[in-house]
Amino acid sequence: MVVALIVSCAALAAFAFFAFMFWRGALLFLLAGSAATDGEHDEACRRLGKRMAVVLLVACALVATLAVLQAAEIARNAPLASAATLANNGAFLALVAVVIWFFIVQRPDGERRRANLDHVHAAAIVFVVLMLGAVGVVGMVAAGA
Repeated sequence: MVVALIVSCAALAAFAFFAFMFWRGALLFLLAGSAATDGEHDEACRRLGKRMAVVLLVACALVATLAVLQAAEIARNAPLASAATLANNGAFLALVAVVIWFFIVQRPDGERRRANLDHVHAAAIVFVVLMLGAVGVVGMVAAGA
């Protein structure tokens, strides 16, 4: 249980760091690749960073509830563990919703709108997949504890 708590806290710190940096407009190359260094796409990359920061904040809430759950189990506090489980389920649903929002809100308008992801930078897709993988690993570590 202690390992799961440590892993949850580490993921929380990493997600919070990236959310803060993306919100400030830093490290955008992780989301937009070479377009982040192109002055022509600067505003679009900043909007992308702010949207990803929102996704990461919800991921922070998810792993924070896992950390609280682990701490409650260590302390043998059943009411807190029950509340943390409920909050974790809500945070998971919120993460699913915000990831869907992340991809829908970036769709172009009008004739350029298509049902594929060619309007999203490949780096952003890779980052989302890695973030979801990290959430999955934290969840598996917490479940195995």
